[in-house]
Amino acid sequence: MSDANAKGETEIIHRMKNHLCIILGFCDLLLADFPPPDAHHQDLAEIMKAAQEALAMMPEFAARLRPVTGDVAGHQPPGASH
Repeated sequence: MSDANAKGETEIIHRMKNHLCIILGFCDLLLADFPPPDAHHQDLAEIMKAAQEALAMMPEFAARLRPVTGDVAGHQPPGASH
């Protein structure tokens, strides 16, 4: 992978994390405005849970962006040596 590609992928992950943190921050603020008896509280809690899980998946996502030398069946890409 070229340095430019690696930098671009790192930038994408960084931007995704920033957006997820914004979602989490607004959910936190809104949860304070809508205490548990309010019908919106559970919806906001679900949004927060999903954003937290997405944020936790970022390291795995970053690892999967790295180049693979062969496919899952073990076949090499064209031009690769065996």
